[in-house]
Amino acid sequence: MRFSEKTKMNPFISRQCPLCDEPKTKISIDPDANPEKNLDKIQNYWRGFYEKKIFFPYSRCQCGFLYCEKYFSDDFLNTLYSNMEDNIYSGDSETDHITKDMYIDEINKMIKDRGNLSVLEIGADNGTIIKKLKKYKNIIDFTAVEPNKKMHNNLSELTENVFSDLSELPKNKTFDIIVCIHVLDHIPKIDGYIKDLASLINKDGFLFGVVHDESSTLAKLLGKRWPAYCLQHPHLFNQKTINDLMQRVGLREIKVFKTTNSFKFGYLLSQLYLALLKKNIKFPSLFNIKLRLGNIGFIFRK
Repeated sequence: MRFSEKTKMNPFISRQCPLCDEPKTKISIDPDANPEKNLDKIQNYWRGFYEKKIFFPYSRCQCGFLYCEKYFSDDFLNTLYSNMEDNIYSGDSETDHITKDMYIDEINKMIKDRGNLSVLEIGADNGTIIKKLKKYKNIIDFTAVEPNKKMHNNLSELTENVFSDLSELPKNKTFDIIVCIHVLDHIPKIDGYIKDLASLINKDGFLFGVVHDESSTLAKLLGKRWPAYCLQHPHLFNQKTINDLMQRVGLREIKVFKTTNSFKFGYLLSQLYLALLKKNIKFPSLFNIKLRLGNIGFIFRK
């Protein structure tokens, strides 16, 4: 990946709290290395988990929100996101499918008595969620937004409605279901973004999503070694702050819950060794295990 000279000139921006615009914060989590002083290393640390933790320091606002006061500029961020492989958070495709099937079960509980539904998935990646939702006959219209254009060929096999950004959606197009799994942690201008999402939801439609839980036991145990403290996350939520964000745009809570993820036991061991001992050891996959390890799911209705 190569950065343009224009991108290199303006790599960082300063920010106030996206939830309350207050400048008063306190540094909460410090990295091993700050990206502002390690610009040449960012390409190597953008994806994956490493012995050395490079991320922007996280500050705790008076309102409780955890966010980075410095972050990448839009141009720099677009370059980083534009050319990635698909996202499999649990280490392999088998356990990724098991985890996503549990998300689908939650969505199905909300839609089983309704028909002729339209769905928008943001961060659709390789299309796994849309493919799973296609088995439900009461969903008749599918739209995917995915900034990584390498994934568009896969998505176009599932729907003709594939876009790179919300701004590209047809004017006045709205949806009964919006799905955003591990998306909101990544959006720097989250206050404006969530307003845009709310405007795209039909009356009695709902928003389903998953974010990392910075108040989780795992986050507290691992400290700055927690994998969700990374370059891709300009902020992180807990159950209160995700609720605060949604209430600002008039969405009402249906459910906020701890999610269960499926992993290969060997993958978990590898991640724990890396996080705790800073040793990158690859263990055999071994067996599947289901755990609640630091994510929260949410369902909000308009």
